[in-house]
Amino acid sequence: MAAETKPEQNKELSEIRKEVIEARNLVIKTDSLLKNLHAEVKAIGKRHEDLQKRQWISSGVAYAIFAALCVAGAVVVSSAKSSSATAERERLEKTVAELTTQLDKQRTEQAATQTAQRAATEVFRLMTTLPGDERLKGVDELVKLDTSKLTQLERQALTDKAAQLRREIGDSAFERGKTAFRRNDMKATIEEMARFVAMNPPAEQLLDASFFLGVAYNMEKKHEQAVPLLTRFVEGDKRAKNRDYAMLLLAQSLQETNQMEKALQMANDGVIQHPASEFIPQFRGRIATVRRAMSGGAAAAPAPGAPAAQPAAQPAVPAAQPAAAPAPAPAQ
Repeated sequence: MAAETKPEQNKELSEIRKEVIEARNLVIKTDSLLKNLHAEVKAIGKRHEDLQKRQWISSGVAYAIFAALCVAGAVVVSSAKSSSATAERERLEKTVAELTTQLDKQRTEQAATQTAQRAATEVFRLMTTLPGDERLKGVDELVKLDTSKLTQLERQALTDKAAQLRREIGDSAFERGKTAFRRNDMKATIEEMARFVAMNPPAEQLLDASFFLGVAYNMEKKHEQAVPLLTRFVEGDKRAKNRDYAMLLLAQSLQETNQMEKALQMANDGVIQHPASEFIPQFRGRIATVRRAMSGGAAAAPAPGAPAAQPAAQPAVPAAQPAAAPAPAPAQ
């Protein structure tokens, strides 16, 4: 039994040894696996730390980029708002400047209008309250007045009053001029008729005034002033009763102003156009005098009965006027 027990014990020992060896190997293998697992866990932990670190970095970068974008957006929005506010401020400043300019302009225009209205009131007062011809001061002031600042009614009132005043004073001056002409007071005739002409009379009265004024200037030996007035009368009314006399005086004034060709032509026209005139001898005498002057000969005195500028008879006042006293003969 001892012999049988021994092999069995050896067998069991062998099995136990085998199991111990297997267990030892298993422990070694497990230890290796544990070591490998630890290494892998450690590597995983390291990778996790690296990943977490990268994640932190990425988050930090993302936050930084987001913050930068926010700042940039805020700057852009602020800049846009600032630009818009600047543009709006400039627009408002421009609007304020324009409104200020318009206000100043309106104030200036209002002041000018008030000044013009006061001046117009003063002009109207001068034309209505002053006595006699002194009312012409109002007409003179009206010429200087800027009527563009007045209303249409105010302008019309002043214009009508001035026209009425011119007619009234002009007619008075015309009548005084004719009275002075009848008295042979040529200086007074010139003064009154010149005042009348300055009133812008109608064309018909202007022709008559030109006759009186031209004759007066001729009598006063102011031939340069007489020429245009007598020319206006002669050319303006070819049927006037005194046209032949005016032509005779015009020929004399033209000669006195060294316009020999025109003087000769005027005297010839007087003979041709008025063959039945009582001044035919004077026309012929004037023709002879002018021709001698043009030929360089001494101007001899005209023959008796045919004076160069002395009319044989006094002319009547123009047909459009009342009968007047004979006109004085011109002095050569």
